[in-house]
Amino acid sequence: MRYDRPRMKVLLATMQFGRGYGQGTERYVAMLADGLRRRGHDVVILAGDPERRGPALPLGTEFEHEPRTLYYPTRGRLSVQGLAPRRLMPILERQQPDVVHVANPGHIGVGLMQAARTRAVPVVVTIMDYWWLCPKHTLLHYRGGICDGNVPWLECIRCTGASDRRRWLRTVAHVPGLRETVISTLYFARALLGGSSPAEIIRWTRRQRFLTAALNSANAVICLSQGARARLAPRLSRPRLHTIVVGLEPRWFGAQRSAAWDLAPRDPAKLTLGFVGALAEHKGPHLLLEAVRQLGWTATRVRLAGGGTDARYGRRLRALAEGLNVEWLGRVPSEQVPALLAGLDLLVVPSIWPENLPQTVLEAQAVGVPVVASRVDGISEVISDATLLFDVGSAPSLARCLADWTAAPRNPPPATPVRTADEMVAQTLEVYAASRAGQRNVATDCR
Repeated sequence: MRYDRPRMKVLLATMQFGRGYGQGTERYVAMLADGLRRRGHDVVILAGDPERRGPALPLGTEFEHEPRTLYYPTRGRLSVQGLAPRRLMPILERQQPDVVHVANPGHIGVGLMQAARTRAVPVVVTIMDYWWLCPKHTLLHYRGGICDGNVPWLECIRCTGASDRRRWLRTVAHVPGLRETVISTLYFARALLGGSSPAEIIRWTRRQRFLTAALNSANAVICLSQGARARLAPRLSRPRLHTIVVGLEPRWFGAQRSAAWDLAPRDPAKLTLGFVGALAEHKGPHLLLEAVRQLGWTATRVRLAGGGTDARYGRRLRALAEGLNVEWLGRVPSEQVPALLAGLDLLVVPSIWPENLPQTVLEAQAVGVPVVASRVDGISEVISDATLLFDVGSAPSLARCLADWTAAPRNPPPATPVRTADEMVAQTLEVYAASRAGQRNVATDCR
C-alpha cells in the first residue's frame, strides 16, 4: 500500500545538519528528505549547529546554501527540553506541518515535540542512538561496560564529566571519593555560565522521567534495529513501535567490486584494511591499530576515513599508528565512499558501544566487501557469519579474527538483504499515514 498522496508537509528536526555534518543521522535525514520530495511532499529541516561551524542565527532563519533548512539553537549536552514550546510555536504556525518528525534531538531537546502536541500535530520519532537513555548517547559507563540507563542522575553527572572534553572536568570526575554533589555543582555552574537555564538544570535531574514521558507522547517511534527496539521497548507504553532499517541511495547498488572473490589465503603485507566513521573512542579505531600492531603487520595498509573533535583521542591514535602503514584520509565526501569501500579487502567496525545499526556496515555489504566487526547488538544482527565478529573492546580478539580471516578468506551474504532508500521512505510514509489517522481519531474522540 502506498501513501504518496495526498501531498504532506513534513517538519524534520535534528540536532545538526548542513555545514559539513555528514554522519549517520545527517545521512538518514538527507535520504528521507530527498525521497519525500521526489514523491511530491514538502519537507523543511529544522537543525542545530552544536560545533559552531557557522554563525549563530535567530530561530527559524534559513541556512545559507542549505535551502529549506532552518536554524534551531542548540543548548549542549544538558539539553532536555531545549527551547521552550512557546518559543517554537511560531515555527509551527508558519510552517503548518502535517507531521513533525524528530531524529536525534540531542543538543536541541524535546521542546518541539511538546509544541507539536499542543497544536495536535502528529509526532514521529526515530531512535538514532541512545540519547533517550544516556546523555552521552553511547551507554558507555565511565567505570567500564554498558549502562542500562537506570542509574541515579548524580551517577550520570560523574559519568558525563569523566568523558568531557574539558580536562579540568575529567580530572575532577575521576577523583576517588569526591562526592557527586560537588561534581554536579561544578558541572551545573559551568552550564549556567554557558547559557543554560535553572529550569533546564532541574529538568536534567529528572531527565529519565521527563524524556520517557516525551517519548511516550509521540504518535510513533521508529527503531533502526532490533537491538535498539529491545532497549527502548520496555520504556514505551503508548506509541506505535516500528522497525525500519536504513536504506541506501541507488549509487551503492552499482558500486560492487569488479574482481571475482578470491578464497585463497591472503598475505597480510598485501592487505588493505579500512575504518570509516568518526574518529571517536566509542567507535573504536584504536582497537584496529592495536590489533594490527599486536599481529606485527607493519606493511598492512590501514585506511582511516573520518574526522574527530577530541584532540586527546586524536593524539592517542597518532601514537598507536607510529611504525604502521596508516593512511589518514580525513572526512571523505559521501559520493567518494563507495569507491573507497570497493578498494578495501576488509572493512573493520570495532565499535565498543551498542550500535543502533551503522550505515557503514550496510554500505560495505551493498558494495560486496566483507566486514569484521564487534559483537554488538545492531551490527551482529546483519552479519550472517559469527566468525567475523569479535569480542567488544578486545584488540586480541580482533587480532585473532583478522588472522583467521587471512588464513581462510570469506565473504558471506548479509543476514538480510540491504534495503534501498526508496523502500525506507515508503515504509516511513506508512508510519506518517497511520500517525495522522490516529491523531484524527484522538481529536474526534475529544470532541
